[in-house]
Amino acid sequence: MGLPDTNATIVAQATPPGAGALAVIRLSGPSAFRTASAFLSPVPAGHARARLASVLDGERLVDRAVVLFYRSPRSYTGDDTVEITCHGSPYVVRTVLNLAVRNGARPAEPGEFTLRAFLNGKLDLAQAEAVGQLIEAGSEAAHRAAITQAEGLLSEKVRGMRRELVSLMAELEARLDDSYEELPPLDWKDFLRRAAEVRESAESLAADYGAGRGIRDGLNVVIAGAPNSGKSSLLNALLGYDRAMVSGTAGTTRDTLEAGLEIDGFPVLLTDTAGLNAGRPSPLEREGIRRAGEAIAKAGVVILVKDASAHESPADRLAEREVRRLSGAGTRIVRVRSKSDLPAKRPVAGARCLAVSARTGAGLPALRSALIAEQKKVFRDGAQAVITSARHFSALSAAARELRGLEAVMRKRRPALELAAEHLRAASDALAGLLGETAPEEVLAEIFGRFCVGK
Repeated sequence: MGLPDTNATIVAQATPPGAGALAVIRLSGPSAFRTASAFLSPVPAGHARARLASVLDGERLVDRAVVLFYRSPRSYTGDDTVEITCHGSPYVVRTVLNLAVRNGARPAEPGEFTLRAFLNGKLDLAQAEAVGQLIEAGSEAAHRAAITQAEGLLSEKVRGMRRELVSLMAELEARLDDSYEELPPLDWKDFLRRAAEVRESAESLAADYGAGRGIRDGLNVVIAGAPNSGKSSLLNALLGYDRAMVSGTAGTTRDTLEAGLEIDGFPVLLTDTAGLNAGRPSPLEREGIRRAGEAIAKAGVVILVKDASAHESPADRLAEREVRRLSGAGTRIVRVRSKSDLPAKRPVAGARCLAVSARTGAGLPALRSALIAEQKKVFRDGAQAVITSARHFSALSAAARELRGLEAVMRKRRPALELAAEHLRAASDALAGLLGETAPEEVLAEIFGRFCVGK
């Protein structure tokens, strides 16, 4: 899939479809002013000045709209742009779009306005992707991560890292071309120190990807444990309402049950699961246990629940083993002693185990904080350039990998300087790809194709 023709004038509705009080229609491209002038009267004059104009289909009045003209390059796209705010009637919107098309525009492709902003140097690729994430942000934390990227904080960090790599490349290649040894010897200790600082910066940004993905998509939290250990009660207590049926009979939950909530601005998806029975479960229970295992394998955090009011059982030991076995490499396990309001028959919970009562609410604030600890740490440490994109993670990891290769080359007794230069060049190219400076056309088409029409 290739990129659309960026020399054409495009038009699209920038507000959601359907009836509403107002709708915004956006025109952008070299003929945007001429196209709009064909059906607007009077024609607005002056950059970014709002003016009331009549929308005319020949001599027939369609609507009265507020119109703004943005002259290139002082627009979102960098091209001449017209924004028409009309009444949100589907008929009015459809008529204005048809008038624009009849007078020289074509319907915009998904994300084409932002694509033009990128191609015209108004945004780099990381900022452009953040625009899409900003539109999709459903929580305070997701919005915060997206807005900082859209404002260029991630790009600024990556650009600074790339500048340092370009400087190191220039110093190294100058020595490679210095056959007469006219330049002073390179300070290899300082050279490697600077390269290591860039590597550490790339690794630090990449390390936040797990937390960043949870910020953007929601943290996937699975509640697991033995039958009747208090999992469903804990789900209801965390949500603040009854989502799951609760019974004193073991095995009430036979399937996974999901519910979303927001904790301190961070989105969380809670999944209650069937109890991991160590006995001879029925076929229905076995299917529930299988689905519980699938949920655990996909979790970002597993709450392992054990009943503090009962002695440890074979099912508790099975749950411990299965959670450890099924959890992914980056999965955190939060251990909880439930029913802490009842007389305890287990050791008192320590620093690595939280005592919680679904009945009284004791321990719930500490549990909520523990669930989102990594997401909060990302912002608390001042790492506002949060990595939420797999593409960014891949680029940063590739840069760090090449710089580790550089260090390995330079530690040898007779380092191959040409190979060292290749590692530097590859690391720089990876960072350039993150910013979109070397991104191939198919990558751009795939990224902007995810945007809505009109953005």
